[in-house]
Amino acid sequence: MRSTAAIDHMSVVRRINATLQGPVVDVLGELIPEVRRLPKRGALEAILDNVELLDRCFQAFRANPEQFRHLLIDRHKVEVDDAEALLECGRSLEQVIAMVVRTAAKRHFRLRLDGTNKSLRKRPRRQDRQGLLARLRALLSASPQPVRKTARSRAELLYAAFQDYLLHDWQVPIIPEYCLMSPGMVRRLGPRILDYRLAEDIRRLRADPDNPPPPTPVIEVPEDGDGKPIYQLPDVLETGRKGMPTPITTADKRLSDGMAPLLGDIVKTTEKDERARLADILTGDGKRLKANAFTIALLDPKVRSLLPNSEQTVRVTSIFGTVNGLVGKMLVGDLGLRTDQLAVFVMAAHGALGEDRFLKAFGIPGRPDYIGKIVQRAKAANIGQKSDLKQISDFVITMFAAAEAAQKR
Repeated sequence: MRSTAAIDHMSVVRRINATLQGPVVDVLGELIPEVRRLPKRGALEAILDNVELLDRCFQAFRANPEQFRHLLIDRHKVEVDDAEALLECGRSLEQVIAMVVRTAAKRHFRLRLDGTNKSLRKRPRRQDRQGLLARLRALLSASPQPVRKTARSRAELLYAAFQDYLLHDWQVPIIPEYCLMSPGMVRRLGPRILDYRLAEDIRRLRADPDNPPPPTPVIEVPEDGDGKPIYQLPDVLETGRKGMPTPITTADKRLSDGMAPLLGDIVKTTEKDERARLADILTGDGKRLKANAFTIALLDPKVRSLLPNSEQTVRVTSIFGTVNGLVGKMLVGDLGLRTDQLAVFVMAAHGALGEDRFLKAFGIPGRPDYIGKIVQRAKAANIGQKSDLKQISDFVITMFAAAEAAQKR
């Protein structure tokens, strides 16, 4: 018989699954068209089976916290702000996220390594009369036969090695890379596997497992004394002229035909044009910035000197990999920024806005309308390829600080 603890655990899991399958999928359907098109009954399984879609769901959750706030409540129906605080289901948000990540990884491992994403343990079939009699004879036998242990599958072995280290939503995009690691390699690395946050890092690990290369440095951003981001995404941006600031609505908008002129045509490069090459800084599908494209720039002392002070920072994950490819196209196409200038622009914005607001504006789907207005302000301030790095950093920080101040007036 199952213990009380096991029964309680299953009850919690069922409650979490019901919330995910119901209200959470409903909200995601409002934010992500692909989710909206899924059959309601199988939506959760379809999301868990598609790591790219699951990643977009997590990004939508991070970028639109107000849409999910009514679900993040404790047993007293009070909204919860702390990721470690217990929710109404009896688990914290942190634990629920880990549960989803582990489930997605387990299903992916099964599909890739065992050829099926169904449960590893078959449900017991209904026994016919002969089978039932055979079981009864075995139970009554004076010398029962030893129970045979079924060999664990490749997916089971890999999942067992990974299980304690599948904790964060940033791991979802690299689950396919995890799938190609050996259980022995994972066990040797142990908790250090969490230092490797990019797909390229995992590929380098696999290439030389006996000499683990150093992980790509994680960039950090400032926080206030309460551990919260210093700035929030303002509703206005300073026009640069006297008078009232130009309002920007807080509602999320997707790229429309009206935004096309803001993108402009990518200016043809000349011998003196050192702008970043889009093929180098964008992922293959063009949807995001390629995080490892900025590794060299971030090691430049001039760039690092403009990053937040280590005494005032909190670690964040793969910032550039979360940035919408349209942002790169705008900043390179309209301002002609080099890779190091683009790195400083993005990091200054991240530091000024904080993680949630940054993802809302710069992530996917992001706010292309908002970024377009930022680019126009930068153009008006003569920010471009000839600008030094400090000038770019000062412009971004001052722009958002001025908007914050205007918002409070």
